[in-house]
Amino acid sequence: MTQATHHANPSVDGRVLVRRAVALLAVLILVSLLVALSGPGYLWPLFLFPLVLGAVFFFELGALAVTGWLGNFFVLYYSFAAAASPEVVRQSLLGTALFLAAGLLLGRVQRRHRDTQRELAASTLCDRLTGLYNYGTFIDYLHNEVTKVDRYGGELTLLMLDLDNFKQFNDRYGHEAGNELLRRLGATIGSLVREADVAARYGGEEFAVLIRGDETHGYELAERLRRVVRTVAVDVRGGERAGTTLSAGVATYPAAATDQSELLEAADAALYESKRRGRDRVTIFMGVAGEQKVPASLSA
Repeated sequence: MTQATHHANPSVDGRVLVRRAVALLAVLILVSLLVALSGPGYLWPLFLFPLVLGAVFFFELGALAVTGWLGNFFVLYYSFAAAASPEVVRQSLLGTALFLAAGLLLGRVQRRHRDTQRELAASTLCDRLTGLYNYGTFIDYLHNEVTKVDRYGGELTLLMLDLDNFKQFNDRYGHEAGNELLRRLGATIGSLVREADVAARYGGEEFAVLIRGDETHGYELAERLRRVVRTVAVDVRGGERAGTTLSAGVATYPAAATDQSELLEAADAALYESKRRGRDRVTIFMGVAGEQKVPASLSA
């Protein structure tokens, strides 16, 4: 599953579904009253409108629901009206069957259209190689989350992750092996972050993860990622398996930064400190001492 599907709000989606269901039910009741009062002989094709609505809102399931309502409507109407002739019953059954076929077809077409639109949206939001969010999407999300913290309070922690000696890996094993390693690592990172977190390919062999919580939570996640990355390997030339290690920098907003740009700079500074101290480690940016920004490495 790509990151693009991670952040749909279930409560919002639920409210939309309820509103759609209420609208469909209201239209069905209205059409049923009109047809019942005027007689189904000429006006029952009005059920086409809720049929289309049901297929658009709920796809094949909506078409089935509307058709079931229509069939029951005919049964109830002719139960209380004068005895229906066999020809009228036959026409009612035929009309219901045609409604069902048309509704199922329309629902299927609408579902395919929805899936296509989702794929197109995901392709603009995500990095095609790793399946994680791309740089632009991540920066937009970071800006929105920083704004929320400024308005409502709370803490955000940014993890900047960089593969160690990745250029040498590409030079030795080839770019296709490097791409396969990036794909594996993208899937690994995506599987370890929570639904509420956001992971992105920041650029090249660099990744970014934004979480809600303080530097302790960020450090724990970065350590898990660092340890897991050491176990990821791909097949390379000569039947060997090769991988790499990960360096990470962690910074928290608003403790270590006053805005989005400073948060990125702080996490980058901590990442640079991890590289300087020998790679394959996590460093937390501890804030500001006077004018001097102080990163501190906490991993061996």
